[in-house]
Amino acid sequence: MVSIVRSADVAPQPWANGGGTTRGLLRADDDAWRVSLAGIDADGPFSPFPGKHRLLTVVEGPGLALVVDGVEQVVEPRRPFAFDGDAQVVASVPEGPVRVLNVIADPAVDAFVTVLELGRTSSIPLAEDQAALVLQGRASVHGDEALAYDLVVGPAVVTGRCTLAVVTLQRG
Repeated sequence: MVSIVRSADVAPQPWANGGGTTRGLLRADDDAWRVSLAGIDADGPFSPFPGKHRLLTVVEGPGLALVVDGVEQVVEPRRPFAFDGDAQVVASVPEGPVRVLNVIADPAVDAFVTVLELGRTSSIPLAEDQAALVLQGRASVHGDEALAYDLVVGPAVVTGRCTLAVVTLQRG
């Protein structure tokens, strides 16, 4: 059975600090990891996730400026950025709001995000430990269609002319 999580069907939840919202798209049964789509609308701190590691990818917008434990970082669109969940992080959106793919995982889980473009005749198989967020275009999965910001959960074969952010969550 093909699983497509339609982000439009997931209610946004406000952050505790009011700096944005998040849509929880997928979570491990044992809470070892989670995948969400967050909107960062204003400057402010990130919530800490002690004992976890984080992987953030800007999927919409011009980019994001972070200060992670006192070190300035620039997160460019579609380039995954990893940091410790214990870190003190302050974000700023100097060029306007952004949307990010956010992966938070236990240390025993290796998380990766790879951005890929599929052509008309291309396909990509997703394993059980993978999911793909559609960034642009339309993805076809066994006759069902996934649009921008829908998450295709593996195992599945994705075809169609689209750009995907493929999340891999490997347990050590």
